[in-house]
Amino acid sequence: MNLDKLKYFFRDKIFRNSKIWFLMGIMFFIASIFLVVLLSINLAKIRYQKKQILEVKRVEETQGEDEEIKIRRSLDGVYVSIGEENNYPVAVMIDNHPGARPQSSLARANLVYEAEAEGGITRYLAIYADLNDLKEIGPIRSARPYFIDLARETSALYVHVGGSAGALAMLAQNKIPDMNEFYNGKYFWRDTDRTAPHNIYTSQANLEKYLQSENLQNGKYLSWKYKDDLSGEERSDVGGIKIGYRSGFTVSWQYDKQNNNYLRYLNSRVHTDRDGHSVAAKNILVQVVPAEEIDKDLRLKMEIVGTGKAVACLDGECQNAYWRKKTTTTRTRFYIDSEYVEEIELNGGTTWVEIVRPEIIIEY
Repeated sequence: MNLDKLKYFFRDKIFRNSKIWFLMGIMFFIASIFLVVLLSINLAKIRYQKKQILEVKRVEETQGEDEEIKIRRSLDGVYVSIGEENNYPVAVMIDNHPGARPQSSLARANLVYEAEAEGGITRYLAIYADLNDLKEIGPIRSARPYFIDLARETSALYVHVGGSAGALAMLAQNKIPDMNEFYNGKYFWRDTDRTAPHNIYTSQANLEKYLQSENLQNGKYLSWKYKDDLSGEERSDVGGIKIGYRSGFTVSWQYDKQNNNYLRYLNSRVHTDRDGHSVAAKNILVQVVPAEEIDKDLRLKMEIVGTGKAVACLDGECQNAYWRKKTTTTRTRFYIDSEYVEEIELNGGTTWVEIVRPEIIIEY
């Protein structure tokens, strides 16, 4: 082999080897990123499991030997039997049109979001971890994108009757578990005593059948922080809070010191379910978000991802607070400080989150 051939031989060999090393480097980089993401997910799971184990140990220390050991439920912080702390959540779009009142099983929800849908008319996203004895839930209405993002915070089954074009596309594109009356009619019924479209309902039995058919068993989300109620002597006597939604939808919450909860008033009257149960909550969170009308039907776009101001009411006291939601799927968290360091510890029990535009007046 002459000198020129030898030179070309080694040059081609080095070039081929450099390509191989370059490709191996890319593969190693991708593999490293995948391992870091996988490790982060596993660490989050380990932290959550460790927290649950520590919570069980803490409860064991405070309960007698003959008592059943309880653990906080992930959705609302209520103490439940081990094995029931992470039931698959169900998020139901509940109507608040005057023709839909009184609602059914709204007072039994473990977590509720209220926000405007269009024209100042509010709607509820009622999330349940406990479906026991809920013979009627509704009336159920259509989907909206920001309500879907709220349901995604707890990876809940989203229950609705149709929806806006954007909402339906969002459900399909993101493969979000949902139960739509348009395609799953056998799990719903229409009440002949109510006028359409404020007459569509479902039930515990129907929801449980659907969850089983889709093999939806355990929730996959991180809990908020919870604490025990303050003692009677530590509770405040300050009172409640009023949220100035449009006329006909004005909300106020009045504090009951003895029971350490807030009773809900709708248009200055106690808000009750169809069965007579009063709507009450342990914690009230008011979240101020930017919003704008996006079409002729006055539908809204609400910016619930980001940061903003809030108000937190518990134990009889309302205080300024801050909220932060990093992505569409992560949970909105509420903080005492604007640096987002000290997360608010809520009382175990039902929480209502009132989502409002900046121009809506809040009095407390």
